[in-house]
Amino acid sequence: MKRLFLIIILIACTTGATLFAQLGIRAGINLANEIKSFSNEDISAGFSTENLTGYHIGLVYQAMPQKSGLGGDLGILLSQKGYTYNDSLSIANAVLQGYKEINYLEVPFNLRYRLKLAFLGLYGYGGLYTGYALNGKKVDETQNSTEEIGFQNFMNRLDFGYNLGVGVEFFRKIQLGTTWSQGLKKIESTNSGTTEPEGINRVFSVNLTYLF
Repeated sequence: MKRLFLIIILIACTTGATLFAQLGIRAGINLANEIKSFSNEDISAGFSTENLTGYHIGLVYQAMPQKSGLGGDLGILLSQKGYTYNDSLSIANAVLQGYKEINYLEVPFNLRYRLKLAFLGLYGYGGLYTGYALNGKKVDETQNSTEEIGFQNFMNRLDFGYNLGVGVEFFRKIQLGTTWSQGLKKIESTNSGTTEPEGINRVFSVNLTYLF
């Protein structure tokens, strides 16, 4: 990922263009969920998930030639993912409600295109991300209990997928954007005694970036 980013910078330099690079701080809100794969209709009817409101915060590095709108960005973010749930399968004649929350250290890499309009800029981007789960928990709000999520190995902690986003930029300093992230790896549950199926992370986020 970093190698591809350096290749883009090298191409920009060899074409004689002046590179415009900025480091910035990004923060925003995640609406996260896990898309589940159910083996039968009974499980699908008994276990359902909805969006979990979380956050992301970290640093981004953006670079593009002065005379071109095409460039790239690389980031390192702390990103919270998971879901809220209703579960009528774990205990007979009872419905459990709660949420699952996992904190990831995430590295996104995107190719981006910027269209300049006076002091405004419109941009769109697409690319890949990889994430590493630092910690997590599953909270049962019905029984008022919390269970730490275990990770058996490195692959169990790993997440990766792709990003798509658009936004508006002011004075090449402030960016307000939205991002759609779709995971490509199934997230394995290691909670004991659960009937929860595996899922894939899906996140819609709104973010604010300040560039130095």
